[in-house]
Amino acid sequence: MNCNIIIEQYLNWIKDNTVIKSIKEGGICSVSTPFLDRHNDHLQIYVVKEENKIILTDDGYTLADLHMSGLDVNTPKREKILKTILNGFGVQLGKNNELVIEANMGNLGQKKHYFLQAILAVNDMYTLSTENVYSLFKEDVESFFQRKEIFYTKDIKLTGKSGFDHNIDFIIPRSKNKPERVVQTMNNPQKEHIKATIFTFGDIQETRQQDTSNFVIYNDIENNVPEESLNALRSYDIKTLSWSKKEEMVKAFAMV
Repeated sequence: MNCNIIIEQYLNWIKDNTVIKSIKEGGICSVSTPFLDRHNDHLQIYVVKEENKIILTDDGYTLADLHMSGLDVNTPKREKILKTILNGFGVQLGKNNELVIEANMGNLGQKKHYFLQAILAVNDMYTLSTENVYSLFKEDVESFFQRKEIFYTKDIKLTGKSGFDHNIDFIIPRSKNKPERVVQTMNNPQKEHIKATIFTFGDIQETRQQDTSNFVIYNDIENNVPEESLNALRSYDIKTLSWSKKEEMVKAFAMV
């Protein structure tokens, strides 16, 4: 498989489906992206020029939408989760609850990439709107790894062929009989997350060892995962593991 085709098609898709409008001459641009939120609306961000820097902002939409949907992000646990998400992408919370990230002309593309990932991750906090949810799916997977003594490194940032950095949930090192394994978790695999994950694995493939295996662990206990989503991943040689059969992961991720 020619991984360059994946990257080129993905970047062309972004370019062809991005709409930019000038709101204020020389000052503010609105950018409608091809990425969708949980309402299937296109994510929209604003680019503001301020002297020698550029500010990207969601104008407060992301957190306002969560609030309107009944999610209170001001509880200690949710504040911690929000802060962890934002810190992971270098995004800050403004005084009016807007998400913001600072950029310059040299890193604008990279910062926009981070910013959109952050908005999608914060948008996923909607799954915490019920009091019965006490931990994120990735934390559950990590706890399972610890119980089963599966050795891993978590929250790794890898640079792909495109020059973009990607946040990787877990890397399980090579052993005598097993290759390196790169693992992403998906609590509720949506179409946009599937596309982003396929791009991530394809983009970093040439920076990893040739026999590296790519895995997605998905939560089929709390969510109905369409088979077409799993087939999309498998068509790019991404192995899928269901949370309901997590005991099978021990063999896949063991060091022997």
